[in-house]
Amino acid sequence: MKAIGWALALLLATGASAQAETPPAPELKLWRLDCGSMPGIPLAMFSDTYAYGGQTIDMPVSCYLIKHGDSYMVWDTGFGTEHIAGVADSFVKVTMKRSLVDQLADLGVSPQRVSIVGISHNHGDHVGQAASFPQAKLLIGAADLAAMRAGQAGQGIEPERLAPWLAPGSDAEGVAGDKDVFGDGSVVMLAMPGHTEGHHALLVR
Repeated sequence: MKAIGWALALLLATGASAQAETPPAPELKLWRLDCGSMPGIPLAMFSDTYAYGGQTIDMPVSCYLIKHGDSYMVWDTGFGTEHIAGVADSFVKVTMKRSLVDQLADLGVSPQRVSIVGISHNHGDHVGQAASFPQAKLLIGAADLAAMRAGQAGQGIEPERLAPWLAPGSDAEGVAGDKDVFGDGSVVMLAMPGHTEGHHALLVR
């Protein structure tokens, strides 16, 4: 019994020591940034029965900055900066006040400090300023990346927006299914195909 008691005491002490040595969870912060607006969007286009009559909405286009420990990630990059001048052609009317890079500067984050650019899908209102971070790793749905690399274009799809990552061997990952971005469950890309084949949402805990 005495030997068992000593073994149990040693086991408890080892467990307590392991708990004490567990590193703290990385600091996690999230900012929403303004990456444009689409005024006068018909609500009927979001209804499978084309309800809402002639109602419209001014739809915001959001980008996000995520800080995970010492790493920075941008999720979606909005419309291109040519819309700031208000003279760019587009598949919808677009208004934009400031670039994503300028808004990051307000937070003390330079483009070079962004190590990951995550894109929900390959439409123009989500990839417009991605090339502002050419040194970052790109995370995007595998089907959407394949379509861009194949040069497939269409309404709202502009492969040139992802030019730094379209060549084979570039630092781009086509994500199939879900992806735990930092490996600790705090930031997870969730596969939600439908809007595009490679569409993802982002869960930030």
